[in-house]
Amino acid sequence: MNQKLLSQFEKGENIKILSVSCGREFARRLCALGLFEGTEIKIIKNDKSCPIIVQILNSRIALGQGEANKIYGEKI
Repeated sequence: MNQKLLSQFEKGENIKILSVSCGREFARRLCALGLFEGTEIKIIKNDKSCPIIVQILNSRIALGQGEANKIYGEKI
């Protein structure tokens, strides 16, 4: 398994979320957005200094670098 932080993936890569390392409130927010273990997403934008934009089904979500550094995934 090649697990990396979400912030380390490049634009255009398809990712499967493996785990989230955060507090209860942030985990609840991520679940409400559809970001939880097993979810498949696509990296739409990652400039390494700005928010990361990910696509889940037909929705796009912006995550700050700090938030993305709490989410682990692997390329699929």
